[in-house]
Amino acid sequence: MPASIITPAGFALKWDNSSKKAVFSGWEKSFTVQVGSRTGVLDGKKLDTGGTPYLFNHQLYVPVKFIVSALEGKTVRWNPQTQQLLADGLHMYRAYSESHAGSVYTASLDTGELFITTGGSPKRKLASLGSGLDLVHFKFEQTPAGLTMLRISNSYGEPHIYREYFTYLLKNAALIRQAHTGFHSTFSEPAVWSGGKLLLNDGHTLRLIEDGTGDVIETIDLPQLMGISKSNPPAVYYNVEGWYSDVAVIRPGDTGFLTLVNRSTGAQTPLYKVLVDADRQRVLEQVDSVFPGDNIFLTGRTGNTLTFTGYITGDKDEVYTYTLPGGK
Repeated sequence: MPASIITPAGFALKWDNSSKKAVFSGWEKSFTVQVGSRTGVLDGKKLDTGGTPYLFNHQLYVPVKFIVSALEGKTVRWNPQTQQLLADGLHMYRAYSESHAGSVYTASLDTGELFITTGGSPKRKLASLGSGLDLVHFKFEQTPAGLTMLRISNSYGEPHIYREYFTYLLKNAALIRQAHTGFHSTFSEPAVWSGGKLLLNDGHTLRLIEDGTGDVIETIDLPQLMGISKSNPPAVYYNVEGWYSDVAVIRPGDTGFLTLVNRSTGAQTPLYKVLVDADRQRVLEQVDSVFPGDNIFLTGRTGNTLTFTGYITGDKDEVYTYTLPGGK
C-alpha cells in the first residue's frame, strides 16, 4: 500500500533520495524502509518487511504486513466481498508537545496521557486527559509565588463545537492540583484568577487556591449558589468567567447566557437583558443548540463597572459596560 496511508497515524516522513530510504517517526515509534530491500528497521531492530518496497508514480509502496506490524496491529486478513484489507488493534502515534521552563510537556493524542520530561531524566506521567483529544493547545503561566499553571484546551466534535479545559498546577515539576471542565466552543475560557487566588472549576465545584502552597482556601458549590438542588451527576454545569468578592459572572451550560450573580443574596441577572435592547434580546432568545450563548464576553472590571465585548449586531466587537447597583 502507499506509505502515505501511515501519516494520519501521526508519523512524519523523512526521505533520503541518495539511499532511497524512508524514515517514519511518531510519538515513541519509528521505522525505516529502503526501496529494493526486504530489510527494515522497527524501533531500532532489523526485521524482514515481508516484501520489497518500491516506487511507482512518485509514491513509495510498503508491504501491508510491515505497516500493520509498525502500528502494533494484529493479523491482516482480506475481505473479498468488500475488497478490503482488515487489521485489528492499530495504534496511533500522534502527540502534541511544548517546552516550558526547561521541561518538555507531551500529550499523547492516542492514549490521552500527559508526560513531562526534565533534563536528561526519563519521561514521567503527570496525568490522564482521557480519550477524544483532537485539536490540543497548551498555555503556560508562572504564578507570582512560583507555581506553574498549565491550561490545556481540546476542541472536538464536528465542526469542533465543543471545548474542554484541563488545568494543572505544578510545584517543582510535581502535580499538586488539577481540574477539568468542558462547554461549547462559544463560551469563554474559565477564569483562573480572583484577588490573587487561583481558580479551579470542574463545572459544579469552584476551588480558590492559595498561590505558592496550593492549599484550598475556599470551596463553592456552584449549583447551590445558582439556586439549583443537588443531583448526581449535576444536571447543569457552570462556566465561571469572573469571580469577585461581591459578585460572580457565570454562564450556565444549559442556556449559555452570561449571568451576573450576587454572591450574598443569590440574585441573578442575565446580562443580555440589561446590555442590549428588546429587539436584540429577541434575537438572542432564538436558541441555537449547535452554537448556544449570547456572544457577550467579560473583559474586565474597574471599580463597580464591568466591561464586556460582543458581536451581536455584526462581525465587529461591540463594547458594553454595566455598573453594579449601588456603585457610581
